[in-house]
Amino acid sequence: MRAEATAALLICTLTACSATPSKPAPSAAPATQPAATASRPAVAVTRPTIAVTRPAKTDCAKASARDFDGDGRDDIAIGYVGPVGRVHVLSADKVITIPTPPGNRSKGFGWSVTMAKVNDDDCIDVIVGAPGHTVAGKTQAGAVYILYGGAAAPPGKLVSLRPEEDANFGDSVTAYGDLIAIGAPNEQPGGAVYLARKGSVIRRITQETSGVPGTSEPNDHFGGHLALGPLARGGVGLMIGATDEYQDGPGRQDNDSLDEPFGAVTVLHEVTAAKLTGVRLPLPKDKDGKPCGGFGRSLAYVPHAGPAALAEGCSLLQFYDFDLNPTRTVTIPATAWDGALAASTDGQVAVLWSDHNDPTLLFLSPKDPAKDRRISGDYLRNAIQDGITFSGTRLVVGLDWTADVAIIDPATERAELVKAATGQLFAISIAG
Repeated sequence: MRAEATAALLICTLTACSATPSKPAPSAAPATQPAATASRPAVAVTRPTIAVTRPAKTDCAKASARDFDGDGRDDIAIGYVGPVGRVHVLSADKVITIPTPPGNRSKGFGWSVTMAKVNDDDCIDVIVGAPGHTVAGKTQAGAVYILYGGAAAPPGKLVSLRPEEDANFGDSVTAYGDLIAIGAPNEQPGGAVYLARKGSVIRRITQETSGVPGTSEPNDHFGGHLALGPLARGGVGLMIGATDEYQDGPGRQDNDSLDEPFGAVTVLHEVTAAKLTGVRLPLPKDKDGKPCGGFGRSLAYVPHAGPAALAEGCSLLQFYDFDLNPTRTVTIPATAWDGALAASTDGQVAVLWSDHNDPTLLFLSPKDPAKDRRISGDYLRNAIQDGITFSGTRLVVGLDWTADVAIIDPATERAELVKAATGQLFAISIAG
């Protein structure tokens, strides 16, 4: 069945959905607080079947803040992998199918997605990573495509300033305003991050760049996870996760002689400044004082609060203020194989700890534990890696089985399970 076939909206009661296997150093953090565990059964909702359409040229004058097609309602971008990489935009009662650019069949088009206002109209643009794309004859050098909202122009294309085989430029993408950060975590020796604005790459950053702490070492995967947002004194900060970085002191290290990496998070204070400055955040520790692994596996900037970072090895979330001082540490009483983090424009924070036996979805307050809530549902067993985002005040969870996304209203704890693609396509990334 073609991916453009009519998309069906799948609804089920969430508790009954069947599971399918498949600067100075920051001050000391406050005592770790357990996450809230109280939850209420979610309520089923209904919606009609949704239609499929192609991008059409649109007047964006009435577009909302995250509106791709100018209809006045926020949209959700979904990236898929399969025989052909693909991106769909879920827009209210329809799905907009984005034609895959030439040369991207099975090249990872849709592996990562984000949204930004690249040009000067009011429609949001969708930024799509294709980290397996061949550039200048170099396989898996990677590329990033700009899909202009309102069909204002043909797709734009960004590539590395120095295309390199297996660099995977576009493995991660994030944006703040019109500024886009792109990860190339396998660029030698230890990974790189690129900045783009107005459809052009403007900067390359590595751990060898002046003002950036650390040293590039093989397989650090610097740039594998990214977040952009404001810091103190008005700067646009960039958080960079290097999940295979060793906390091994100064100098270049021989990774073969070291234990398992704990990961690292680097924060650059003003990423567009002529001279960069930055810090590496202290490695969180568990209740026994042991370092937490998986630090920087998921990152976010929380409006009105500050940055946040997960340390998966301890099932721990660390909040920071805009001066990068730790403000709250949250753990859950479980061990999860993966975690994902998202923040809404009004300061809500969602954390999904993935465990096929007992998935945990938390809505957290950066400052007030009394507002924490937990939502349950068997459908969460099928959440994709890194697959949560906010669309307005609604949380969107990417799924990899009977539905592509679950759209959750935190106020009512109702959810919709939406199937926006058919055939051999599997959701891999989302943005709202």
